[in-house]
Amino acid sequence: MAVSQNSLLKPATVPIKIGWFGPQGSGKTTSAALLALALSKEIYGGAPVYVTDTEPGWQFLRRFFLIEGVELIQRTDPTFKAMTANLREAEKLGACVWNVDTLTIIWNELMQSFKKQNSGQIPINKWGDIREMWNRDYVAMFLNTPMCCQALGRLGNITEEILDEKSDQTKLIKTGTRFKAGGSEDFGYEPHLLLEVSTERKAKVKQGSKLEGEGRMIHRVDVLKDRTWELNGKVIRWGDKAKYEKGGYRQVWESIKPHWEAAQLTAHATIETNSSSQSLITPDGRSAYYQHGRRVTVALQEIEGSMVALWPGQDAKSKQMKMAAVETLFHTRAWALVEDMPIEQLESAIAVLQRFEEAVKAGKTDILTDKELASAFLDRLHTSIVEGGSEPIEKTIELEGMGVQ
Repeated sequence: MAVSQNSLLKPATVPIKIGWFGPQGSGKTTSAALLALALSKEIYGGAPVYVTDTEPGWQFLRRFFLIEGVELIQRTDPTFKAMTANLREAEKLGACVWNVDTLTIIWNELMQSFKKQNSGQIPINKWGDIREMWNRDYVAMFLNTPMCCQALGRLGNITEEILDEKSDQTKLIKTGTRFKAGGSEDFGYEPHLLLEVSTERKAKVKQGSKLEGEGRMIHRVDVLKDRTWELNGKVIRWGDKAKYEKGGYRQVWESIKPHWEAAQLTAHATIETNSSSQSLITPDGRSAYYQHGRRVTVALQEIEGSMVALWPGQDAKSKQMKMAAVETLFHTRAWALVEDMPIEQLESAIAVLQRFEEAVKAGKTDILTDKELASAFLDRLHTSIVEGGSEPIEKTIELEGMGVQ
C-alpha cells in the first residue's frame, strides 16, 4: 500500500543528493542501500525506498529491507525514458529515497538511442539536444524532487596526453577518476555529496605471520565533494560483514549523518525549469547582445557618414566644424566616449544630423561654415526631436532666423 508522500516528507526536511561511483565489487550498491534504509528508518518513519535497477542487483539486498520492515520498490527497465518515469512514480508512491543503479547504463542507452535515429552516429549538432534532454528531464528532477536521491555509477578514468621526452612520443597517463555518466561524461558536478568507493584488505595474521591481502575486506569511501563541508576530504572505512542483522545500516548512517545534519541547516533550493533566455535570441539565431552591438556599429557609421557629407574636406575649418558638431551633440570631444554612449542617444543624434542636412539642402548654408550658428541650430533640432516635434525644416529655419527659441 502506497504511503502518502505529504505525511512523510516534512516541509522542513532538506533532501540529500548523493553520487556513488567506483569499480565493480567495491560496495557501491550495498552502501547506498544501507544508507537508504537508514534514511527510511531514522528520518522518514519507514517510508518505501525506490530503485531504478538497470543490471539488476537490488533483489539480492531485499532481505535487508524485509528485516527492517521497509518496502523496496524495484524497477528494472534500463532506459532513460523509464528512469524519468520511475522518478515521478516514486514521488507518487511516497518513497523517501530514489536510487538509480547504474546511471552509467542509462547514459549509454540514451547515446545508443540517438545513434539509432542518426544512422549509427551522433552528429555534433545533436549534442545540444542530448544535453538539454539530460539536464531538463533528469538532472533538474534529481535536484528538485523532495525525495533524497542517490545516483550510482561506474568508475571512469581522467587521462592526459603527455610527451615522453626520451622517445619523443605521446602517451596517455591516468591523472584522476570520475563518475562515468552525463553530458560531459562526468556526473560528479551535480550531487551535493560525491563518494568514490574502493576496497582494501587487512592483513591476515596466521601463526604469528602477517599475510598481506588475505584478511577481512574493507570498503573505503573517499569523500571527493561535500557542499556542506562536514565530510569534505575525509576517508571513511566500513568493514565487510558475513550477514545482515537488524540495525546493520547504522555503521553507514553514523558516517554520513554529519552531512545530513548540516544539510538540514540549509534549504531545499530548486532549479527553475520553466524559464529560458530564448527572448534574447532573434529569429535568425543572433543574440540580443549581437543585435545591440550591430545597431551601435551602424549608428556610429551613420553619424560619421553624415559628418563627412556635410564637411567632406580635411582642412582645418572642416575639422573644426565636425568637432563642434560632435561636442554639441554629445557634450564631449572624445570620440571614444561617443562609441560607448547608449544606442538611444546615438540614434537621436542621427535624426538631428538628418534634419541638419535637410536644412542645408533647403538653402541654409551658413550653418556649414559658422560654428556658433551650427551649434545653435543643432541644439534647436535636438530639442525639437526630443519634444516630439515634426515641423517642416523650412519652418525651423524661419523660426531660427526670427530668433525664436
